[in-house]
Amino acid sequence: MISNYRLLEKIAETPQAQIFKTYNKNDPDRLLTLKILKTDGLSGSKKAGFRQKIEHLKVLNDPRVITPLVFSDRDGICFIAQDYFDGVTLQEFVDGTPGLPLEEFLTIAIGVASALEKVHEAGIVHGGIKPHNILVDPETLEIRLIDFVSSVDVRDVSHFIYDRSFIRDTLSYTSPEQTGRISHRVGFPSDLYSLGVVFYEMLTGRLPFASDDPLELIHSHLAEEAPAVREANPAVPLPLDRIVARLLLKEPEKRYQSCTGLLADLVRCRDEYEATGTIAEFPLECDLGASRMTFVSRMVGRDEEARVILDEYEQVAEGAFRSLLISGLSGIGKTRLIQELQKPIVRHRGYFASGKFDVYQRNIPYSSLLQAIRTLVRTFLTESDSRVALWKLRISEAIGKNGRVLTDVIPELEVLIGPQPEVGSLPPVESLNRFHDVFDLFLGSLASRENPLTLFIDDLQWCDSASFDFLANIFANHEDHPHLFLLGAYRHNEVDPSHPLSRLIRQARE
Repeated sequence: MISNYRLLEKIAETPQAQIFKTYNKNDPDRLLTLKILKTDGLSGSKKAGFRQKIEHLKVLNDPRVITPLVFSDRDGICFIAQDYFDGVTLQEFVDGTPGLPLEEFLTIAIGVASALEKVHEAGIVHGGIKPHNILVDPETLEIRLIDFVSSVDVRDVSHFIYDRSFIRDTLSYTSPEQTGRISHRVGFPSDLYSLGVVFYEMLTGRLPFASDDPLELIHSHLAEEAPAVREANPAVPLPLDRIVARLLLKEPEKRYQSCTGLLADLVRCRDEYEATGTIAEFPLECDLGASRMTFVSRMVGRDEEARVILDEYEQVAEGAFRSLLISGLSGIGKTRLIQELQKPIVRHRGYFASGKFDVYQRNIPYSSLLQAIRTLVRTFLTESDSRVALWKLRISEAIGKNGRVLTDVIPELEVLIGPQPEVGSLPPVESLNRFHDVFDLFLGSLASRENPLTLFIDDLQWCDSASFDFLANIFANHEDHPHLFLLGAYRHNEVDPSHPLSRLIRQARE
């Protein structure tokens, strides 16, 4: 209970919480930080998510990582208690500087990378790496990694807690895959991209991408090459410039894949700088690893398919509905082809949402479709207040009083359009028809001339029957879906003429 704590001083206030220095009256010698959460919009599911995270984070046992000790929700007051660290945020430490001195940068960077390595070893993606979540002792340069509010088990990256104001505050440090607009999973390289933005700011005193427009920031993370560190601060040694550039690559598989290689390179830089006052060029650890395997960046044998897809997309941008299926054996690059084509789609201000069917989840109706739409709604929630209001109006006008049909299966949608009234119960067949009709209207509201929508569904050979019925409904009413591009991929060796997908293809051709 909050009454068990003695509040000593207010440390900070954010859109999400008030933060105090405190101690528990039963243990006055142990200083704590108490974060009192602002409960507006803090749903029961979010509170349950906090409790689950705290249990998961108990596996972390590293002095550089501060994790929550207590989560309490009693008497209308929600708070988190954790150990206190007497320092300033890295943001405060860097603000007003043209970049930190190299010895300070290297000490702090190694400390942060070491802390993050322990987090990743525990199977946790932090999800919110930014200077505000790193504490620094200005005297000793000791660091602490804090604020695991958006952390997630790497095995279950689909369950982030999405708070719109939190996401917008974090957009400057958000990885391309965290934006929800590309089909890469959020994993450890996502944290490393965010760390690259932090390192860039530490070395230059500025961000690689700066804008007050959330859409501009998202576009920059997805499509614009980060400027070189040495352009902003020519005094930075070339190896550090290359390390940051590698962290900021758009494709997760081309970045450092773990903190281990990054630490090896940072420690080498520190040791050489301490010994000689300079840092000579050397091959990065990730380059050494890459030299053991050949990667083909060009899609061999897929040039024609790529041209067809882009041509079809141009028709969608003009107002048409288009659908296209890509078939082939497993491992020949169907999914990679689609990923290669996301950049031009994003450049046209289009939205891209993707889902993937799973052979072990064929009994879960609409699993891939809902996965794609949930990701898309999360993207909407990162946008400006005016854009969020526009989406709320557009969607609400389309689905009317039937929003509850969708918010029950797309929880993020309730955050966007608000709580929805109950809908009347119907017999099973009528209920299914209502769901299809409302989902169809909802999908129609998401695509427009300004923002065409590409929906990519992978592994259609494992599609459930309910999803097939819904896709058939889209084809039957395709005139209601201008600016919608429906892409699918499947393994043709697992689809015979009697397979539901074969029937769907025949229907689409009629």
